[in-house]
Amino acid sequence: MNVPYVHSNYSRAADDFYPTIDERCIYGFLEHYQPAGLCVDICAPNGSGIVKTLNECGYRAIGLPDAFADNIRADWIVTNPPYSRPLVDEIITRQIKRVEALEVYGLAILLRANFDFAKSRVSMFSHPTYAGQIKLRFRPWWSESRKHQPIHNYVWQLWTADSTQKQPLVLFAAGQPAKG
Repeated sequence: MNVPYVHSNYSRAADDFYPTIDERCIYGFLEHYQPAGLCVDICAPNGSGIVKTLNECGYRAIGLPDAFADNIRADWIVTNPPYSRPLVDEIITRQIKRVEALEVYGLAILLRANFDFAKSRVSMFSHPTYAGQIKLRFRPWWSESRKHQPIHNYVWQLWTADSTQKQPLVLFAAGQPAKG
């Protein structure tokens, strides 16, 4: 019998804290979306590679330490939540409610490619604001070590306030910086 998943031989980081240090992840998002206004990483208690790269690319971005804070003032939430169940589902559900209530225009969440397969998450991915996903055509690095190749595929899952298409879009990104 084949094992469907590859398991890492490394210990998991405390609280699943894997900051997004691979700029290609943000470049992949920016290949298809150019967020107007302020972007907020709501899972950035100690800084964020997402915020750093967005700022370096000419976008306004800040990090916040609390994904559940009220009165977030932003146009986009762009984040990579910790994968700790049930916390990750609670974080995503809260952000989808922000989009639904028009508190923010868009939500981009970096997740493993098979995250949306779970039956328990049907409501997230059948929500009227669900816009689709951007599949990254590379596997992100999660540490400075380059001893072993990354083993997991990732996608940006997207929800927007004007998601009017009948079917969610599936896009692909190479993770290249914008030219010009």
